Amino acid sequence: MTRAILYFMSKNEKLRGNTPREETLLHRKNRMAAIMLSACLIFLLCACGGGELSSNGKYRRLETFGSETFSIGFRNDDFVRYYVEAALKELTADGTIHSLAIQWFSEDTTTFSSDAEALDRIGDVPSRTLIVGLDGGAFPMSYADGEGYSGFDVDVARAVCERLGWAVKFLPIKSEDAYIELSSGNIDCAWGGLTLDPASSNYTVLPSYMTNELVLVALSDSGIRSKGRLSGKTLAMDVDAKYLDALNSDEALKNRLNKVTRLTGGARACFEALDSGAADAIIVYSAAAGYYGK
Repeated sequence: MTRAILYFMSKNEKLRGNTPREETLLHRKNRMAAIMLSACLIFLLCACGGGELSSNGKYRRLETFGSETFSIGFRNDDFVRYYVEAALKELTADGTIHSLAIQWFSEDTTTFSSDAEALDRIGDVPSRTLIVGLDGGAFPMSYADGEGYSGFDVDVARAVCERLGWAVKFLPIKSEDAYIELSSGNIDCAWGGLTLDPASSNYTVLPSYMTNELVLVALSDSGIRSKGRLSGKTLAMDVDAKYLDALNSDEALKNRLNKVTRLTGGARACFEALDSGAADAIIVYSAAAGYYGK
């Protein structure tokens, strides 16, 4: 590329002092050089992208279908919210949340507020057990792991309770049931891979702390560099309706596929299918793609 540019520039310099016929010939050569330079640029751009989003090691992101945000919800006027919020601010200030994000995703895209003295302004913290309602299938944010739960949100919730001197208990819920679970007293907060409505008057929602996308993923070495190469291929995704909605939003992709498989087991089952060759592409959370691509 550098040689092409230098060649083009040197030809321009030779225009000075030439006869009209020589200048005409040089103009033609320069025009051809410019065309060749443009072609090289187009080729390089296509090689770097060509319809694909990005490649992260073993996996390639082909498409983004939309985004949602994760939040934490509490009963209205429940003072528990202020303790949890203050602990989150201190854990952000001392780098704990950053370290957990790097551990789970290899990058920190969280947006928690930071305040190293947040709890000092609240005063004494009464002892209690915090009951956290989470999505048990939102890998890697929160998911069932043997007889307990694991995930980024689970680790952060444990760190919050450790900072407050509280015990913690986790119960599985769905985002749409957050109000019922909170108002009934079954849980103290809704937190763990949950998408909550910040405009709802039924409960109080803290500002969202992470944006998550639904993405189309293939193996980097599969030769599938864009969704256009999925003709006759197999797609796998979770049974949750949001994944089917994402696929249905792209009619061209849907019609291009040979087979669509809906799996139980969340993102882990999807990546197992992709790695084993049972699926050529999958639709998963970007958080899960970040976890497996680290």
